Amino acid sequence: MPVWKYRSVEEMPEAWTIKRHVPLAQRLRAILALGRLIEPLQMPRGVRKFRSIEEANEERERYERARLERIRARNEARKQ
Repeated sequence: MPVWKYRSVEEMPEAWTIKRHVPLAQRLRAILALGRLIEPLQMPRGVRKFRSIEEANEERERYERARLERIRARNEARKQ
């Protein structure tokens, strides 16, 4: 891929000016806003031992349900 060097912005072709990247900035802001709606799964730190895979799955599902409830409650509070 060729590399082009310009002494100033004025020498750059129209396609590379900052004006063309404004929609990109808006899209990035939208993506970051979506990221704020999603929160990571907050499991307890450390290693946990379970007697069976079923127990481990139940524990994970419990944390996932709690996380979804927090997200729903936060979204409802924002709507009001």
